[in-house]
Amino acid sequence: MSFEFRIPSFEGESKPKTRDAGVQAFFDPEFLKKLERLRLVAKRLSWSGFKGEHPSLRKGFSLEFSDYRKYQRGDDLRYVDWNIYRRLDRLCLKLFTAEEELNVYLMIDTSRSMAEGDPPKIEYAKRVAAALGYIGLKNLDRVGATAFSARALLPLEMGRGRRQILALFSFLAGLSCRGETDLEGAAQSFAAVFPRTGLVVLVSDLFDPEGWRAGLEALLRKGYQVLVIHILDEREISVAPRGDVSLFDVESERERRLFLDDALVERFDEELRDYLKAVESFCISRNVDYLRTTTATPFEDFVLLTLRQIRSVR
Repeated sequence: MSFEFRIPSFEGESKPKTRDAGVQAFFDPEFLKKLERLRLVAKRLSWSGFKGEHPSLRKGFSLEFSDYRKYQRGDDLRYVDWNIYRRLDRLCLKLFTAEEELNVYLMIDTSRSMAEGDPPKIEYAKRVAAALGYIGLKNLDRVGATAFSARALLPLEMGRGRRQILALFSFLAGLSCRGETDLEGAAQSFAAVFPRTGLVVLVSDLFDPEGWRAGLEALLRKGYQVLVIHILDEREISVAPRGDVSLFDVESERERRLFLDDALVERFDEELRDYLKAVESFCISRNVDYLRTTTATPFEDFVLLTLRQIRSVR
């Protein structure tokens, strides 16, 4: 077994761990109030003209005030600010920013490797996806979701409002891990299910034997804006044991026994650094928002602090 880009589990096969505690277990009321202060924003996209809460560059008549300009003959008198006219005896027209709808798509990796970790990466991923979906729905965006391993599976149809929040939480609570990762195949089937452009939030450990790069390229070619949430477990990035060990790849179910010495650990660390650097560099070069975290990072800190650093959330 190669160390390249695949992080195996030590000491035998890992058994999937799931802790679905139902829809109500995702967040407490105080945390939901904090989430409402965040807002998903779209950039670099040409929206389809539906009204939502995301300002475009063109002016129009909407609920979001933008500026004033001098009244000109033929302007709609309904948009004259009569308070200014009474005070200054000047006719000024109120301008509003045209606001447009954002489609938010959640792609959650449910391959077998996501069941690894303590807590399991899939549980962390569910909470991240639920948080971002909740933010979008509270801001009147349309939100949909899909799980994937070899291909996009179990799509949650696009929707908005309170009903969609409950549907999203129920959808996430029912996810379990199985199968190998094929991000490129998943991206292609995802595009067939959700053909309209929007913000794709990819939540994954990116352990793909055929390459995460092709999957991200497939999404970008379709015109989606992409936010990558890269979730790892501390034990996957820090090799503790020495001596005779058994490495087990939970997705391919291949096992390899070897003697782990300092030189091999150093090689592992080097391969891991190169892998993480390659992912981050690719995302920077393609204007993809990228965040990496481990399940050891408190979830609230990641959502409320780290997510504020990227362009897709404010």
